[in-house]
Amino acid sequence: MTDQEFAAIFLREYDEVQKSRATSGQAIVYVDNLVNSDPHNALELLAAIIESCTENKQLASVAAGPLENLFVYHGYEIINVIKEKADCSEKFQLALTGVWLDEEDDAIFSQWFQLMQRYNFVGDNPRQGLQRE
Repeated sequence: MTDQEFAAIFLREYDEVQKSRATSGQAIVYVDNLVNSDPHNALELLAAIIESCTENKQLASVAAGPLENLFVYHGYEIINVIKEKADCSEKFQLALTGVWLDEEDDAIFSQWFQLMQRYNFVGDNPRQGLQRE
């Protein structure tokens, strides 16, 4: 199965969970486990999922869930690859705005904040990020 095929399954499960408030499907659980155990492959898969998102709501869910967890658990290990992905994708840049990190509790905060500055989501006349619901 390709990353894009998996991304379609993941997003379909996400939509089903949102509609029915059911528990997470197998693809969602798989991504969560991958984030914990294999951050590099998780990032590759998350990049495909992010590119497959058709709604900001989906993008926000990926950002505030598995992408945020990737930062918290493995941020320093994968920050350079995250930068490479973001440099090549405005959708990935937008997803970064949905990551919530605590300046005092999350060691990777300063690296994430530098990305927010780099892609002009903070500062004078910033780009608009994902809307918080």
